Amino acid sequence: MAQRTATDGIPFGRDAAPTWRNRTTDVVRHAVMPRDDSGLGGMTRSGTAGNGATSFWAGATRLLPRLVLLGAVGLLLFAVLLFSFRAMYADRVYPAVAVGDVPVGGLTVDNAVAAVEARAGELERGTVQFSYGGQSWSPTLAELGTTVDIEGSVDAAWELGRDENAVSRLGFTNALLRDDQQVPLRTTVDPVVLAGWYETVNADLDQRAVDAALVVEGTAVRIEPERIGTVVDEATATARVLGALEGLEPMAMELPTQVEQPAINAADLQNAQGQLTQALAQPVIVQFEDQEWALDPATLSSFITIDAVRDVNSVNVQMAMNYDEMTEWLRQTYSGLVNRAPSDATVAWQAGEGLVALTPSVSGATLRSNAFAEQVEQSFFGDQATVHVPVVVTDPEIDSNNLAAMKINSMLGRGDSYYGGQQWDRDHNVELGAQHMSGELIAPGQEFSFNRAVGDITASAGYVDAGVIVAEQATRGVGGGICQVSTTVFRAALFTGMPITDWEPHTARLSIYENDGWAAGFDASIIQIGSDRSQWGDFKFRNDTGGYVLVQSWTSYPHVVVEIFGNDDGRDVQVGGAQLWGSGQNLEALIPRTVTYANGDVREAEFFSRYRQAGS
Repeated sequence: MAQRTATDGIPFGRDAAPTWRNRTTDVVRHAVMPRDDSGLGGMTRSGTAGNGATSFWAGATRLLPRLVLLGAVGLLLFAVLLFSFRAMYADRVYPAVAVGDVPVGGLTVDNAVAAVEARAGELERGTVQFSYGGQSWSPTLAELGTTVDIEGSVDAAWELGRDENAVSRLGFTNALLRDDQQVPLRTTVDPVVLAGWYETVNADLDQRAVDAALVVEGTAVRIEPERIGTVVDEATATARVLGALEGLEPMAMELPTQVEQPAINAADLQNAQGQLTQALAQPVIVQFEDQEWALDPATLSSFITIDAVRDVNSVNVQMAMNYDEMTEWLRQTYSGLVNRAPSDATVAWQAGEGLVALTPSVSGATLRSNAFAEQVEQSFFGDQATVHVPVVVTDPEIDSNNLAAMKINSMLGRGDSYYGGQQWDRDHNVELGAQHMSGELIAPGQEFSFNRAVGDITASAGYVDAGVIVAEQATRGVGGGICQVSTTVFRAALFTGMPITDWEPHTARLSIYENDGWAAGFDASIIQIGSDRSQWGDFKFRNDTGGYVLVQSWTSYPHVVVEIFGNDDGRDVQVGGAQLWGSGQNLEALIPRTVTYANGDVREAEFFSRYRQAGS
């Protein structure tokens, strides 16, 4: 800037740099005279200059209120304008505001949502182009798990300038005057959906790393080597997808890939290969009682499962059996060889010895296939010790090793009858019936049934036609004469004192039953006619002794003998003689019985017969 110079040669101006030199006292005094030592802005002791300053301050004092008033009016006007501006946009986005690249300034929230929604639809339908090795993929952003938060984006735009802080609102207004305001389009990417898309691409590439694996073929074990793979570089691909979202534009790119290393290498499986080869070198031996089987290693190898997992420092190889499949195979193969129902001992009372087992009992067995599979697996992968087949044991009801539990300790009753002088066919049926019935056991509280004890009286059971009495008529039928045996059982049961629950006398008086001193009335009839067993005539008594009851019968021609053994509980049994009325074919008989129990209880019974036809 050019400098102007006064007559005394001192420069001035904005850029002037005044220089003070030595001058005479008069010159210095001239230069500083206009200033007063008091610094009071030109006021001098003479008073002339002071009158001018007083006039200036008086004018300024009158002007200042006007300036303040003018400023207040300006502020009020600005406030009114600002309030009107805010009221105008109470339900609209402030002007010059955009969501991403979508201008929404001045729009209502609903209209802004519609505008952003349209743009979001375009974006979500837009594609990202990937290519690799001659393959290409064009997923939409939506298929990559991208969604646009439309409402959140519009809400952010609407909130601009609506801060509760007045200074912040004023600052936003100032910024709005200078430039447009933009909020980002809010988008999210679902990592699960994106990872799923990467999996489909990896499947298309078909170049995943392959772990080394143990392969069992029969009894041979080999290692299938590992293979390095190529997969999507998910981190890089994701970053590029997010970049496409930020730019709000579709893009095309080479699919980023990376090498995928196998988790399991061949060297990691060598020890397991040796162990498995050794396990398959010999069969697993299994035993059940006196039976023994060898489980073929080649068969067992079909159930082997191998699971190799790498942890931080090493590979853990778990070898096991397919439990469900091997269990089912063992069940199908060995159930028929192992399973059996329990078999009761057959017992008899022998004089001088008491109750003895004629044949031993056998415990039942049911294969525990689940436990069997576990033990086979342990033996195969362990020390290959012999496996004893596990079973559920079912004890027999009549255990030859514990006959005392039956509480058969004495003879409770005995009956006999004479059957001589008859036809051979009747004799045959009597002897066969006694044979079939002998050895019948009655559990505590259960009933003895004659029909059950002798079985079905049929020709296939060995019975033959002989004379019978049916409906008071003499005729012939299979098993004729069997009532000789039921009569003998009745006589024995009377003396046991056990309750007789089903008994029918004959309707015809048969003289053969009155031999050897037995009176009329000591007989019992049974009948098996028709298929309805509930209509059959039976003889029954109930075991109330607290132990088992054994019925033994045999024939020693011409006599049938029945003996009943059981628990002697101290009861006293008195059977009275037969009381008879009438004679010949019209005869009535009554047999009384009194049972006195150990506790003093008494039970009386009477057995009444009415005969209306004489028999032979």
